[in-house]
Amino acid sequence: MANHAEEDTLSPESASEKLVGVNNITTSSSWNQTGYESYPPSLDGIRQFIHLACIWIGSPLNVMVASVIIRQRRLRNPRNTFWLGVIFCNLLAFANAVIEYIAFEQLNVTACLIFRITAGIPYTLLLVNLLLATLDRWVALTYPLFHRETITVKLVLVVQICFCTVVILLSTLPYWTKMIPLMGCGVDPRVLEWTTIVFLSLTLLSIMAQVQIYCRARTCLRRDLTHHLFNHHQHRINRLELEATVTLVCGVMSLCLFSLPYSAISMGDWICRRYLHPFSPIPHHNWCSAVQFTLPYLRELFLIHSVYNPIMYMIRSREFTNALRSIITCPESPKA
Repeated sequence: MANHAEEDTLSPESASEKLVGVNNITTSSSWNQTGYESYPPSLDGIRQFIHLACIWIGSPLNVMVASVIIRQRRLRNPRNTFWLGVIFCNLLAFANAVIEYIAFEQLNVTACLIFRITAGIPYTLLLVNLLLATLDRWVALTYPLFHRETITVKLVLVVQICFCTVVILLSTLPYWTKMIPLMGCGVDPRVLEWTTIVFLSLTLLSIMAQVQIYCRARTCLRRDLTHHLFNHHQHRINRLELEATVTLVCGVMSLCLFSLPYSAISMGDWICRRYLHPFSPIPHHNWCSAVQFTLPYLRELFLIHSVYNPIMYMIRSREFTNALRSIITCPESPKA
């Protein structure tokens, strides 16, 4: 992979040679003269399997969920519109995985440069849309009348487009302002540091927001329980409280399993490069080599997250289940 500090432009021949060198790098490769390992390393058999499995399983699932939401009028509400944005980000993640596969297995220079620019964008967009969906639930719970009268599908679409545009502009800012020269395929360490901070911040904000929503929902349910002493009301409130707990567990668990590990290990990688590497000339014999080995595999959790999202949506959304059942049983009248 090209050194980002090189001053010459990247010709197709030299780029191909550098890409060939990429595929000869193992996960325990040594640091180069810039103090940063060429990233991402080649796709080994495990990562290729995860890539292809997630693409082949996740793409049809996400397309099916998106088509049902678009076709069924009953699903055209703000909550499902936010989920449609999440589905779109999942598909972007799979498209980015295809670009990575082409870049590092087929030695395609153009795909390699595209992957360098867009590597962190799909998952950043996914976390932003998940956070927006969580904030929508908080507004609906805290200010139900305002939410019902103000939050519309069109407003949600405008908000999503604005946030996605800002994310894309900020993510590509170092390249189109030439702060970081786009002369090779290696991801610059500064970009990785910024991306890690963004991932960690959005993940922690989403977790805190979901915990806040759960506490708010439980308070409201407890308050209603004091006003309704009948058994059937108590059973209903207990059921709603259980659903709120399951929603919290599913949301927080997914972020802790798929997002936090990469952010934590990436921070460890940053500590290695900034503080430990200068004092450790043999990285294979310290814990930094373990960090370097683990980081590429943790990136695959992002793809698994994009498969997890539509599965949990189909399981948790009764609206979607009823809409899908109506399409299957009455395909001639999908809008009924």
